[in-house]
Amino acid sequence: MAIKYKEYSNLFFLDDKHRCKVGEPNHPVAAMEREKSVIVANGMTFAVADHDFTKCGLIPSVIMQAEIPNSIDESFYRGNVHVGLKDPIFEPSSAMRHTSELYDIIVKSNKPYLFLYTDGGPDHQVKYIKTQIAFISLFLALDLDYLVAVRTPPGHSWKNPVERIMSILNLGLQCVGLICQEMDGELEEIMSKCNSMNDIRKAAEKTPRLKNSLKQSLDSTITLLNDVFKRLQLKNKNFKTYEAASELEMNALWDSVLLIDSTLTKEDKSWTDIKNKVKCINLN
Repeated sequence: MAIKYKEYSNLFFLDDKHRCKVGEPNHPVAAMEREKSVIVANGMTFAVADHDFTKCGLIPSVIMQAEIPNSIDESFYRGNVHVGLKDPIFEPSSAMRHTSELYDIIVKSNKPYLFLYTDGGPDHQVKYIKTQIAFISLFLALDLDYLVAVRTPPGHSWKNPVERIMSILNLGLQCVGLICQEMDGELEEIMSKCNSMNDIRKAAEKTPRLKNSLKQSLDSTITLLNDVFKRLQLKNKNFKTYEAASELEMNALWDSVLLIDSTLTKEDKSWTDIKNKVKCINLN
């Protein structure tokens, strides 16, 4: 269908790459697992750790805007690739975050038909109510005429063309060591007592400045990886990078779905939550 209405259509493949580990201050960790050294200058190496556990990390989210071919027999594996880095502690992947980031890319094209292809992960699963609501909000915000969201068959995420982009990212991450910047002594002491992402989130509730300070400590790492990703290419087209959607951007997109049913809340994540909300049921 995307081929038939090529002139009016956008086709996107989406997926998240595995978590890139980020070492603590003065203890760099290899971005790619089981890599023991990082090239830092001609003829020199700087040894890095390869731990199974780190407190910080970054998750690359990949959005591939496919160049729709003229025939179904031709390749869909070409187009523009966008990569965004997320802090899984305070910027976890979610359906609303993905659609907010997608909105910023699509809004410039101004085409009425949108086709999405994802895997069955919890932040992309099209059978989940929270994902359907996110897509409805995107549909309204972009004033689309038609939206189709499809997932890969269970256990066959390899069918998603964007999976092949991960191999290119892996090439860029070879021989790269990642490290976060040191925060002030009080916050580093708090971090030393945290053993999981939930512990860090709870600590940030008691010490609010921990959230911003931790995100700032990752800024230089994000800049480094963005520079690496921008040098990667698909069919002679350089990758582009984008920032993770903010709470403000997600709230703006959420407001569009409230035009349908103002009783919806962000806590509505299952059929049980919305079964008595008539307007949403009729739309579904």
